[in-house]
Amino acid sequence: MTASRRYNKRQLKKKHLGEFQELGFLVEAQIVGKLTLAEHNALIHQFLDEAIEPNGLAFGGGYNDDFGGIVVSNKAYGKVEEHHRTLVQEWLAKQSKLTDVKVGELRDAWYGWG
Repeated sequence: MTASRRYNKRQLKKKHLGEFQELGFLVEAQIVGKLTLAEHNALIHQFLDEAIEPNGLAFGGGYNDDFGGIVVSNKAYGKVEEHHRTLVQEWLAKQSKLTDVKVGELRDAWYGWG
C-alpha cells in the first residue's frame, strides 16, 4: 500500500509524503589550513550569497575544522533536484579554502536521515 492510499491529501501534506515530499542533500568539505573567524564568516556568507539563496535553497549546518550541513528548498514543499546538487558541488569545488568536497545523494528531507 502506498502512502497516498493510507492518508488523505491533508495528511500527506502535513506528513510531507507523496506529492508533498521534500528532498535535500548533505554537503561536506574540509577547510584548508586555519581560518580566522572573519574568514570563516566570509566563506559561509559567500556560499549563501552565491550558491544557496539565488537558487531558492536553504542551508543548515555549521563549520569548525570542517564545513558541512544539509541543503533543502527555501520554500515549503519546494523541490530540490539533481541540478541543485551539481550547482552546489561545482561552487564548493572551486573554493581554494575547501578540499575533499562531498555532496550526498538526494534523499527525503524529513525522514531520510535516521
